[in-house]
Amino acid sequence: MGRIAIFLLTVAVLACLGLGCRSNSSEPSATGPARGDDGAVEGQPDERGEDGTIDGEEPPVEERDDGTDDGEPESTGDSDVVTPRNAGKSCSAAADPVGETSLMATIEGLAAPELEGRYPGTPGDASGRALIEARFKCLGLEAPGGSYQQPFTTEDGEETANVIAVMRGSDPEVAGEVIVVGAHHDHLGQDEQGIYLGANDDASGVAALLGLAERLVNQGQAPRRTVVFAAFGAEEAGYLGSLHYAAHPFQGLSLEDTVFMVNLDMIGSYKREGLLYALHTFPGTPGRQILDGVVADFPDLNVVLGEKGELADHMTFCEARVPVTFFFTSDDGCYHKPCDAADRIDRANHARITQLVWALLSKAADGETDLAAARAKGCGDE
Repeated sequence: MGRIAIFLLTVAVLACLGLGCRSNSSEPSATGPARGDDGAVEGQPDERGEDGTIDGEEPPVEERDDGTDDGEPESTGDSDVVTPRNAGKSCSAAADPVGETSLMATIEGLAAPELEGRYPGTPGDASGRALIEARFKCLGLEAPGGSYQQPFTTEDGEETANVIAVMRGSDPEVAGEVIVVGAHHDHLGQDEQGIYLGANDDASGVAALLGLAERLVNQGQAPRRTVVFAAFGAEEAGYLGSLHYAAHPFQGLSLEDTVFMVNLDMIGSYKREGLLYALHTFPGTPGRQILDGVVADFPDLNVVLGEKGELADHMTFCEARVPVTFFFTSDDGCYHKPCDAADRIDRANHARITQLVWALLSKAADGETDLAAARAKGCGDE
């Protein structure tokens, strides 16, 4: 089998794992091989269907009985609330979106060598973003401003984007309170040392984010508060994606509207130290209030509460006095090295951490904690 054929077969398998191939749906993965400026797969002719898309580029849009398209959020009359109409539909590789199988399939897709380290502005970066966008679209989440991707250009001229989806809150009293769940999709690319695959940093966080989004949709009812799922770009260059998000807010999703932020960065290496850091969970913060009542349900995880975290996307929010909880596991051995590969992910504990984050998120989004009052107190330890 030729080199190109092997490459395409490998990517096809990874794409299947990343988006799930368990149903009879015709929705392909967006992991895919690198594409040129015209969108064509390198080494293959540009064969577009009648809808103008390339096979494997993004899921097809299916017309519904009510005249709307499957790729568009469903509106409920004059309200902006998005009905989770895709509840029960699997967009993952297994039935449980926050289980080991689903999470690892996403990590393996994002950390595949074919994506060449997801450096901003590269075809691998575009492929990683396409995978995330396809999952959001499959779930029927709202694309703020009409697009899941929020493009921006780095200081070095690299064109990349944040990938963002929204589930609008259902309770008029608190629907205007926004919770952001963030992770970064970029990594360091490649050099003479090899490909910096970025499995733990931060495919682990993006995989958890996507699993949480699917779990939220599968509740069958929108949460009381609005939840934003944000896969930020160019974090490694100085959390540029979250800075761009803050500087160019979507309607109703500004940092002034945001009452809580959860950041997921490097959560796949629990065994290295046997600790999960829940940083910025100082007394009085929403993260601390909720986790104090949750960690007992996860006796297998040693959770460190408090302490300050720096140099990641949550700092954009913390500096704006938005309370944050930053989940992190130490990985000194392969941090920013080519050895940060999918086969080193602590699969079982990564899933447990994701489930812990779900416990936090569900209580924040639907619970009685006064997030607005906590927001007025700032990020904590100030």
